Amino acid sequence: MKNNRLLLALSVLVLSAAGSASAESAGDGIFTAAGVQFEISTDIYQSEDSFFEAVEEYITDALEAEYTPDIIIFPEYIGVYYQLIQFNSIIFSHEQFQPAVVELLQQDPGYGSIKELFIQPENWKSYLDGWGRLAEEYETVLVAGSCFVSDDGEHLYNRTYVFGSDGKVMYSQDKVYLTEFEKGIVNLDAGRLENAGFFLIEGKPLALTICKDAYSTDWESKHAGAFLWIDIKANGEVYDTAQQQSFMRALPSRVMRSNVNFGMTVCTVGSYLDFFWEGESTAFYKTSEGLALADKSESHDRADTISISISMEQ
Repeated sequence: MKNNRLLLALSVLVLSAAGSASAESAGDGIFTAAGVQFEISTDIYQSEDSFFEAVEEYITDALEAEYTPDIIIFPEYIGVYYQLIQFNSIIFSHEQFQPAVVELLQQDPGYGSIKELFIQPENWKSYLDGWGRLAEEYETVLVAGSCFVSDDGEHLYNRTYVFGSDGKVMYSQDKVYLTEFEKGIVNLDAGRLENAGFFLIEGKPLALTICKDAYSTDWESKHAGAFLWIDIKANGEVYDTAQQQSFMRALPSRVMRSNVNFGMTVCTVGSYLDFFWEGESTAFYKTSEGLALADKSESHDRADTISISISMEQ
C-alpha cells in the first residue's frame, strides 16, 4: 500500500511531508492522523488470525510514513464480518448473504434471528482483544472500525472503539442514525446522541461520527470545538457522481458549517459475498475560500492509506 500524501501546506495549519527526513509525531509539535481505506474480502475473514494479520499489515504500513501517526483510523463495518467467522462453513457455501443467513437460522434453532447471530456468540470480545493487543504492541492509538455489540443480551449497537497506546479502550461510540439494512434486516438499536463526546490525544479533542450520522446537522453543535473530526464510513453503493455529491453532504458539509477546521473521512472498500463497498477516503481542512484537500485515496475501490499532519499550535 502506498501512503498517498499530497504535498499541500497552509501556513502552519497543515504540514507537508517535504519538511523533514525523519519521523515526527505530536511530541515534536505535529499531530498526524492516518486513515486506512480497508479492503474487505472473504480471504481476510478466513480466520481470526488472517483478519488480524491484515490489520497488522495496515498498521505497519501507516507507521512507516514520514510523519509517525498519533492515531490510525480504521473504517466502519470491518468487525461485523469478523463476528461471523465461526459460521464460515455455511456462509462461504453461498454466493449471497441472505440465503446464507437463512440456512444458518434453519440449521441452528438456538438462533432465532440475524440479531441473535451477533448477540449470543459474543464474538466482539475476541475482536476487541485483538485490537487491544495491537495497540499495545505498536504503542499507537487505534480506531478499531466498528462491530455489532450488545451490553445486555437484548439490544445490539453498531459501535466503534478507540484503543489507547496501552491497549485499553479509551472511548467508544454507537451509531445513532441507522440505515435501512441495519434497522430492517439486522434490527440494530440506535445509539444516543447525548452519549457521544470527545476523546483526547495530547490534550486535543477528537470527534467521531459513523457513516450516516455525518449527514445530520445535529452533530455540528455536538462536535463544536473538535481539533479533528473523523467519519468512518462504509458506502454500499457504486461510487458514481451521485455518490460523490452525497459524500460532500456528509462530513465536508458538517465541517464547513461548524467551527471545526480539520476533517477526515475513512472508507471501507471491497466485497463480501454479494455485498460491496466503494468510496474515496479524504483528509481536508478549512480555508477562507472553502475546503482544501490534504490527502485523498488513489482509488475508490482498493486499499490505501491517507494522512493529515497538523501543527499542535492550532
